[in-house]
Amino acid sequence: MATPTLYDTYLIQEPLRQDPFAVTHNPHDTATLIDVYGKSVHYFEERNRRRAAERLQYELGLLHVQRGEWKRALKVLEPLWRSVSWRREGWWAMLGRLVERVAECAVRCGDAETVVKGSWERMGLGKFKFTLHPPTLIRHMLRLGFDSDLEENYDFSECLDEMVDLEELPSVTVEADKLVSCFEGNVGEPLTAELTITSHASHSTALISLSRVLIAFEGGLKDIVIVHNRDLEPDASGSNSGDIDWYDVRVSVADSTQAEETTEASSEQLGFLGTSNLGFEPGTTRIFCFKMVPRESGVVRVAKITSTINAKFSFQCIVTGDDLMRRDDYWQRTSEGFSRSPAGKHVLSEIRIHPKPPKVLLKVPDLHKEYFTDETVTLEVETTNEEDEDVDVSIEARFLGQPDAVPTLKWTAEPQPSAPPAETPDERKPKPICSRHLGLIEKLESRKISLTLDATPVATEAVLEIRASYHLVTEPDTPISKILVNEVIFDRPFEANYNFQPSIDLMPMPNYFQLIESNMPKSAARGLRQRWNSTIRLASFASEPLIIEDVKLEALDVHEGAVCGISRVSSEPARETPIASNDFLESHFEIHAQKFDLDDRRSNTFEFQLLVRWRRNGHDARLATTVLPTPNLTVSFGEPRVLASAQYSPQRVKEEAEFILLSYTIENPSTHVLNFDISMETSDEFAFCGPKTTTLQLVPVSRHTVRYHIMPLVRGKWVTPELKVLDTHFQQVLRVHGTGGMRNGKRGASIWVDAEE
Repeated sequence: MATPTLYDTYLIQEPLRQDPFAVTHNPHDTATLIDVYGKSVHYFEERNRRRAAERLQYELGLLHVQRGEWKRALKVLEPLWRSVSWRREGWWAMLGRLVERVAECAVRCGDAETVVKGSWERMGLGKFKFTLHPPTLIRHMLRLGFDSDLEENYDFSECLDEMVDLEELPSVTVEADKLVSCFEGNVGEPLTAELTITSHASHSTALISLSRVLIAFEGGLKDIVIVHNRDLEPDASGSNSGDIDWYDVRVSVADSTQAEETTEASSEQLGFLGTSNLGFEPGTTRIFCFKMVPRESGVVRVAKITSTINAKFSFQCIVTGDDLMRRDDYWQRTSEGFSRSPAGKHVLSEIRIHPKPPKVLLKVPDLHKEYFTDETVTLEVETTNEEDEDVDVSIEARFLGQPDAVPTLKWTAEPQPSAPPAETPDERKPKPICSRHLGLIEKLESRKISLTLDATPVATEAVLEIRASYHLVTEPDTPISKILVNEVIFDRPFEANYNFQPSIDLMPMPNYFQLIESNMPKSAARGLRQRWNSTIRLASFASEPLIIEDVKLEALDVHEGAVCGISRVSSEPARETPIASNDFLESHFEIHAQKFDLDDRRSNTFEFQLLVRWRRNGHDARLATTVLPTPNLTVSFGEPRVLASAQYSPQRVKEEAEFILLSYTIENPSTHVLNFDISMETSDEFAFCGPKTTTLQLVPVSRHTVRYHIMPLVRGKWVTPELKVLDTHFQQVLRVHGTGGMRNGKRGASIWVDAEE
């Protein structure tokens, strides 16, 4: 039978496929395998078969190693080493073979940085013991490599000795989450910090000496650097949990020279510097205990721990805060050795720093419960130093409330023994937030400063916040603050009721038929004139009695060719009149309105404002001026009107009846001759003496008075005589306006009749 040339590989593969590394291949077969492996890696990666892709990529690198293609092998194995999943899954034997192959290729290619990183991870892999039977994949890969045990007394600093052609020594930095490191950090016990470093290097390695350890924090704590000093002996030792050494590290504030010598950071970042023995034998644990002085409040946590080795090359291993060894206990030194204490629910790598309790007291002794609008307030702020030493204090005040309603602030210092520096115009200007530097305040000394609150016209509720920021003279880098918060209420002190009532002008009306005198000034008013009375009832809503200095009614802009004059009815104005809470104060004013031109009969609207000058009860109280809005007064100069006035006649004899003289003044300010029909209605409430009906004719710009004697038939009530005045030209019934103490209503002007005694 002839020898078959085609084999059936359904159940058994060809010898070349069964074990490609157990036979000798010619270059053509190896190149074919490399091409097949490369395509297979991409095939499995596209289908998210990560383990199969990593195994094939490792075998592809070994094919390049067997062919002596070191650069290609490093190009394949080095990316695999950086991202391999065996490190996370704990396949330490496979990882050790991979690290050894990468380091071998790096030596052949002159990649010093990769050699250093690979040697560092090989020492870290010495802490893992392979006691379990490896799975099939691991057994297969162990046959592909060599023994990864380190030689006796392996010195990490000599890992580059084989690279004789190396021109420049590298500076290498590794992160703990990227490699298996032989160091792990643990921080514990607030304020008294504890750093525990354990060496997990292989027992065959030599002593590892760290040049320094940098502990960086997040929050209000500066970095701490521990520098190596091999002559220092431990403060205590023990072996209950292995070889443990305890060091009490004395740290001090680092200056700029020490910062440049020990770290690359500036002295602003480097806070404290200490020395200790940083030499580690394999398997040893060293506990470094030192005091931390936090300078700012808040949460402080460990950001990273950087271990540096400066030997023949520079090497740094960085352990971030998330990669620190998580423990629920910490070390304590006792008389019997070392023991672990539980931390409870606390996170040992972070601590909350509370602000230092301030001992500088702030007081506002003369603060009132209520303040009023338009009032300028001066508060005495007293600052007392109860610290154990002198302090440097700066004080700031601000209002928290509606931006358009809060008053502006200004500090006014009391006289000092030495003249203070001159204030700039910006400092003298009131601001919503103002600050002042008080300088040094000795122990138990009190200093007062005046705070002026500018008057605000808007009622509001605001919060006055006074903050004293200071520091002790011995600790200028430790800011302390004391805040005093007071609620300040600004209310309206007054409200007013207004009553405008027409009045009979005692001066005669202008003569419509008289020529204008040539010597009369052009600015003099010679037109129609009206007189009005204004009664203002001022109500106090303050919670304490106030002193009214003056009440004044002012006219604002007057338009439409008119002039307005205001005078007080009483001869003496109100001066220093007290007004209690919920009490009233009446003021009476006369308003004289007149046109400039006699031919001008347009109506005018006059705007007023009420000015109330007042102060609190006290001789040193400041005067305040409150402006109250006043309703407008509309005056019609061209329409006829009827004004009623009453005059009570005195009783000469008790049996005589009381009579009231009632006068009705009818004015014709128009340019027409007007006829009026006048009639008085009878009533059961009074009897009258006068014309029952009459006719009146008025020439332009004239007035006439019709009088009645009224005898009241009732007592203790308002009596309303109904006088009807009809303008026959315009066929309009004129409204009767009461003056003086009369009351106006729909039926007409009413008069009050007193009750019998």
